[in-house]
Amino acid sequence: MPLIEERHQILSGTGKILLEKFRGSFLNCVRKSEKSAQKLMHLIVESFPSYRDVTEFEAQILVADTWSDGCFEDISSITMFADYRVSQILVYLGALKYSDELLKKLLKGEMLSCGDTQEVKIRGSDRDCLLEPIEEKEINSVLLDCYLWDYARDHREDLNEVPFHGTRCICY
Repeated sequence: MPLIEERHQILSGTGKILLEKFRGSFLNCVRKSEKSAQKLMHLIVESFPSYRDVTEFEAQILVADTWSDGCFEDISSITMFADYRVSQILVYLGALKYSDELLKKLLKGEMLSCGDTQEVKIRGSDRDCLLEPIEEKEINSVLLDCYLWDYARDHREDLNEVPFHGTRCICY
């Protein structure tokens, strides 16, 4: 497994913080958020160093994974997540376009460094999504992200010609 030592350190550190600050349960962290996805995201970033990925995107994934209908009153304030599959499917659907220079790198399979300008732009380019309620159902970025991820997984054969970025890091 890549970066196994770093991942072990993060898990150990996270467990220690859970024990010291939240009586050993992430549920206590969720309760402190007072039904606010934004408060939970900020609490995660403040409390757990491994979620400080310069931005707050990674904490959003944990908040979304914690979310169930009605759990957070402000879940629509969470944006889409920073991963490779969502960007890949958005390129496939024509909603995102890579520059010629970046496309050449990706087609060659070149790895992008974590924090590299191109890597950050890919992760950030498809995240500012403002959605209106559709047919009396609220569609938020969390639901859209999950839908796109599942669509990309289910149609991976169709996506073979669309490159995605490779970045070795512990964040995503």
